[in-house]
Amino acid sequence: MDHIARGHGKRGFFFSVVRIRKLRAEFDGKTQAVRGALIADLEELHLWALERARAVENEKLKIQWSQVVAYIAKTINIISREYDSNKILDRLELLEAKVSELREKDKGFGKRGRKARRKKRAA
Repeated sequence: MDHIARGHGKRGFFFSVVRIRKLRAEFDGKTQAVRGALIADLEELHLWALERARAVENEKLKIQWSQVVAYIAKTINIISREYDSNKILDRLELLEAKVSELREKDKGFGKRGRKARRKKRAA
């Protein structure tokens, strides 16, 4: 999988929020195939968030990304056992809000962020 598919590159963090919105829009809660596809997409998002948690240098952001990683894992667990589509959609909506909020805070931090490059140039 290339770096853009994982949420890095030109599309960056916006890619992850769009992906969650797409998941919410496509989810109908009627078939196992849809659940399986939803879980597969969330597992990919889980790996991406885990990379962000490892890459960011700011300790507070590292903790917040770790919390998002845990929330995604819980969401996957709930989807695998929950049959109420409204609860699943609510969960995905909350996940979208968390990732969106955190990506705004995370802009410029991490190994590839603006602030990290400035520090490197100054040194």
